[in-house]
Amino acid sequence: MDVENLLWAIGILCLPVILALPAKLLYQTAILGVGPAERTYRSTVQKILDAGMQVEQFRELLNDEARRLGIKPSRAKLNETDLLYPLTITHFLLIPMIFILPVVAAISLPIIILGIPVLYLIEIILIRRKLLINSIKLLETWFGKQIIHIPDAGNEHCSNDGKVLDAANIAVHFHKVPRVVFLGLFSWLIIHWTLRLDDFLVEFILSGLFYILLLGVVGIVATALESNLVLVDPAKGRIIPIADWLDSMLTPIVGVGLFFLLGRDLMAEARDDGNTILFSAIVLMVLYCATAVGVTFQWGYAWWHGKTIRKEFEKQAIDKLNPQSYDLTRSRGRILLNVRCPMSERINTVMTPGKTLTFTDLDNLPTAHDTILRSPENPLDD
Repeated sequence: MDVENLLWAIGILCLPVILALPAKLLYQTAILGVGPAERTYRSTVQKILDAGMQVEQFRELLNDEARRLGIKPSRAKLNETDLLYPLTITHFLLIPMIFILPVVAAISLPIIILGIPVLYLIEIILIRRKLLINSIKLLETWFGKQIIHIPDAGNEHCSNDGKVLDAANIAVHFHKVPRVVFLGLFSWLIIHWTLRLDDFLVEFILSGLFYILLLGVVGIVATALESNLVLVDPAKGRIIPIADWLDSMLTPIVGVGLFFLLGRDLMAEARDDGNTILFSAIVLMVLYCATAVGVTFQWGYAWWHGKTIRKEFEKQAIDKLNPQSYDLTRSRGRILLNVRCPMSERINTVMTPGKTLTFTDLDNLPTAHDTILRSPENPLDD
């Protein structure tokens, strides 16, 4: 075993981590800001989040607070986004793609073009043929769970209009990119491990096809589940957003699988007199090609077509499940789970009164909620 080349290969694989640390620090200091004004504003937003309420219900209050503290609206919105959808070190691992974008774009373009009809076909099967909603229905009928609707704290925070290039909107979309990016590297490592092909081009094509399939299933399911459906398990006292439940199953498989496959393939290259340095370089290339595909999916398919998928899935959820919409809030240390209205009424109601809430309302949650939505009779009392 060539130990020197192995150490060089490990060093190459560590480069994204080495670059990610200063990038994250720069983002937190220069872009978000660490001054007293930013800290005060973030504590104001955190107070809303700790109460379990939606940030947009306090939009006028937050705008006034930003003006009082002398924070630009774009920076204030970006700080809100960082609390709602934080960018972790995982996100900054993908930043170096920018420096080799022309090469990555040229390699990834065939996968992107081939992926469009595959995504459309998977959407037909999962959404239009109602496979996804029928699978969720089984959780209620077979496993004794209950599906309810709880609006996310970041509802309506991200705009789907012409402001999509705002820094806050970019951060929201980029927050969702890693969950589909690492599937690309995972796909290539599986093909590389199982087939051990000598032809890199064939290996890349096969792993690309496998990646498109995984990307379509995971990406479309995750986009549909942004409709804020929550899985309730009364027997175990658990309330889990279905999107988080999906992530909790995928993350260990993909995360642990990546470390296992990467270590196994690297050591196999070292033992079989392979070129470990070239292997590490290919791993980074595959990672950044998958990043290009993931970014294209998020800003192309998920942003442009994602709203249509969510709307269609919401209609199916109302027809099949007819879930009640709840508010999960915290007031003076008490957790309050209050039924408000059917999900159909919640998503079709423009909650303009919520945009005039103040911290007085926040401190008096039951009274404040009575002014936001008409509270129907509790169906659980029947």
